[in-house]
Amino acid sequence: MSAKMLQKVNDLKGLAQQDALTGLLNRMHFQQLVEHHLITPDAEHPHCLFFIDLDGFKTINDTLGHHVGDRLLQTIAERLRIATRTEDLPLATQGKGLEPQLYTARFGGDEFVVFLANGASGSIAQKMASRILRVLSEPVEVLGQSARVSASLGVAFFPRDGASYSSLLRAADAAMYHAKREGRQRCEFYNPSIEDAERRMAAEEQELRQALQRGELELYFQPQYDVETLGLRSVEALIRWNHPERGLLLPGTFMPVAERASMTTDVGEWVLGEAARKIAELERRGTPLQIAVNISPSHLEELSFVSLVRSTLQQTGASSHLLEIEVTEDVAMRDPELVADRLSQLSTMGVSISIDDFGTGYSNLASLIKLPFSKLKIDRSLLDVLESNGEAQILVQTIISMANCLGFHSVAEGVEREEQLQLLSAMGCDFLQGFYLSRPLSWAQLRIALNEQSDRSVNKGFRKAS
Repeated sequence: MSAKMLQKVNDLKGLAQQDALTGLLNRMHFQQLVEHHLITPDAEHPHCLFFIDLDGFKTINDTLGHHVGDRLLQTIAERLRIATRTEDLPLATQGKGLEPQLYTARFGGDEFVVFLANGASGSIAQKMASRILRVLSEPVEVLGQSARVSASLGVAFFPRDGASYSSLLRAADAAMYHAKREGRQRCEFYNPSIEDAERRMAAEEQELRQALQRGELELYFQPQYDVETLGLRSVEALIRWNHPERGLLLPGTFMPVAERASMTTDVGEWVLGEAARKIAELERRGTPLQIAVNISPSHLEELSFVSLVRSTLQQTGASSHLLEIEVTEDVAMRDPELVADRLSQLSTMGVSISIDDFGTGYSNLASLIKLPFSKLKIDRSLLDVLESNGEAQILVQTIISMANCLGFHSVAEGVEREEQLQLLSAMGCDFLQGFYLSRPLSWAQLRIALNEQSDRSVNKGFRKAS
């Protein structure tokens, strides 16, 4: 065989062993190399497997395009090569005749694996994992675009965590998913309790999905009252889970499950749709009322969110001015230009906008006044010390005065005592919300309250007329 032909054969052989995009090992060849080291278990010189999954890669792929995503994966591969160098690691095999072997592969998509053979102690694995997390989290310039991702890592040891390639890989994968569920951009080492926790969390997520399909979620309504008349002016929609076995569950019990399962958008869409249906029904009953819905950051990031609101109002027949969208202060400041664009489109439709939890962040007020807010809700933490803390009184008074000057309505959340009500009234606050005036109402209770308020208004008008 000629040298040219031999080179061509070698090139083809190399291509069969490599990932075409990154040049790392492909899944099949990686498995062959790793299994060679697993033939004879050696407890004194264990091997370890890192399973790496990028956080936020899908968003970059969707927003900047697949060509940017491909270049980003190539950069990540280069950084992995740097982060997994063994020359400066005090491996347990040094000086014992065993050379450390390291293999790095791309499994497809944004999944990567690293195998460290011979003498991979827990401390060495932790050092390498920390280095990988640090290197991969640094921003990347790709084709003139700035991109940033992080990674979640799972680590498993052979033979302790898996006595075969498939079991070792499964253990590292389970540890990686646990890292994602625990907050991402972190490393988790496999232990048997992880799989128990994963099974439990998977069951919780499936139960919540079924609850959404079966109609077990429902809305409660926190009333908002006019300071001068104490009349019911609007309500804030609060989600509850009417669990068939555990009873009525508050969102703190199940919304973390929704976040883990990437269901916050689905749940938020349900809340929006249900609130719009309630608005339309109250209008038909002759007791129209504004209902506020809290919006998560993921909603505002969705290009289709404005269209979703528009189509929901059209399908339900709800008047747009009776729907209020609440955005927290930190969400409003996360990306002011994006938020301003989304909220301006909603405001143009007639939807009211309020800023929630105001007063504890570090907002750029110049940016805030460019957003189309109609209400400014004072964070409840300021009310907790309102009677006893002079600085809190000054801050709350400043917020109320600022809202009045800017043409916003001011709303105090968490009113639980008569003294708070009196102070807020004297400060010129417009609306009050809290347990002192009312706890959250069920749909049936809200209808009764509105009917009673309507009856009082009619009777009051009749007496004046007579």
